[in-house]
Amino acid sequence: MKRILYLLPLLFCMCTSSDDTTNQSTFSIAIAPSKTTVTIDEPFTVTVTSNETMKWMAVTKDGSDPVDFSGSNFGTSKELYFNFDTLGTKTIKIKVKNEKEEETTKTVLVTVTRGNAIKITGLQVKSFYKMNTAWDPEYPATDSNRLADVSFGLVKQQQSNPFSSDYFSNSSWCRSTVKENQGDLTWDLSSLNLFINPNASLRFGLADIDGQLGQDLLNGPPDYKTISFSSYLATKPGTITYSFPEINLEFIVSVQWP
Repeated sequence: MKRILYLLPLLFCMCTSSDDTTNQSTFSIAIAPSKTTVTIDEPFTVTVTSNETMKWMAVTKDGSDPVDFSGSNFGTSKELYFNFDTLGTKTIKIKVKNEKEEETTKTVLVTVTRGNAIKITGLQVKSFYKMNTAWDPEYPATDSNRLADVSFGLVKQQQSNPFSSDYFSNSSWCRSTVKENQGDLTWDLSSLNLFINPNASLRFGLADIDGQLGQDLLNGPPDYKTISFSSYLATKPGTITYSFPEINLEFIVSVQWP
């Protein structure tokens, strides 16, 4: 009798183990980057394949847990699109769900190097629309507070939707500190690591900032001017002056070439 009792727990464990194995998901994915080392702003792809239909997919580029799923019948293979504009090792994490809502996650590491990217190290505004006039008219003509509190912004086109090869958006890339009362309109940007492919373009904006409100200093629309660096690939100057006489705009960009 004792021998039979000893066998019962073992049989129970064996049955439980068998049930767990039967219900275990076999859903799996594999990911294959087109490159594991890329340069600043260089586009590349990551191909996701699966042994089952992929219905939902979420992607992050900073190693965080993907939670925002895009729903579609992706089939058993899907190509994703990326680029990066900062240096270092990047962690792309991809989470996929099948039609049964079972999910699995894979990670790929990509190293971003400088390549031929230039580094923007500084910017100085020399003049702008209605410079030295009252942008804050509540102050008297003799009060320096009437002058613009100046801040510039740089907008860069970036690959913002990994599910589409041609979906690029203009994203805020750099917003400067505010120089009150039209003070020294020079900014040191060397610590910000602003790298850009010299064949790419930027949108430059300038505004008078009062708290959460801003007034365009470029007499828009549009409220930006487009600049590029491709004309300077041969000469590689350390500073580049951009002038737009129709609105009295002139500013100097300091750059570092590779």
